[in-house]
Amino acid sequence: MNKTEQIEQFEVKYKKHPFSKNIKVSLKTEKQILVTMPILCPYKFARDFLLKNFEKIKSFKVENKILMPNLKTKFDTLKIIEADELKTITKNNIVYFYYPKNFDFSDKKIQEPLKEAFLKAIKIEAKNYLPSRLDFLAKKYGFDYGKVALRNQKTRFGSCSYQNNINLNINLMNYDFDCIDYVLIHELCHTRIKNHSDKFWHEVEKYCPQYKTLRMKMRNK
Repeated sequence: MNKTEQIEQFEVKYKKHPFSKNIKVSLKTEKQILVTMPILCPYKFARDFLLKNFEKIKSFKVENKILMPNLKTKFDTLKIIEADELKTITKNNIVYFYYPKNFDFSDKKIQEPLKEAFLKAIKIEAKNYLPSRLDFLAKKYGFDYGKVALRNQKTRFGSCSYQNNINLNINLMNYDFDCIDYVLIHELCHTRIKNHSDKFWHEVEKYCPQYKTLRMKMRNK
């Protein structure tokens, strides 16, 4: 289970990630620190690491990725158009983002609504693609699963409950199709094996022989 605590002016969130091999600390906002760690890493170990490096971490720059006018979604669901005014319109499952001419595109007044528009587009694409692709792979390889839910998560690409209900991260739509298939197969394999033992990884490899390469590809994105 993920944990949260307050250290000085910072809200510190600890999150375990199935693909993490090391502890990673990032400054998400001026008041929020995210600590990502391997599944088997004790929280105390991660906290000790954070405190040991706390003064250095406080000097980090806040992560602030600038979205550009050529931003594309996988199925071209987001249209970014130069216009006379700033507005976002969703029509027929297409998100149209209009921004004023001669305006600094990196300005917060552009970036914040653009990020919201991008998220809307990602949600539409995830809803249209992920459940149907999961169903296709399940039928192809003979898997049975329960319900499917889509979520917007920072660290987990997917999960499978003991009732074989599968959660999928809408941000998978930012990755290549082969990476998406790997995550879907990963969760389908959890319907049979509820851990990350050698037996589990052998099962994944049967249906996705290149899974190690794809995991590395996703880590390095």
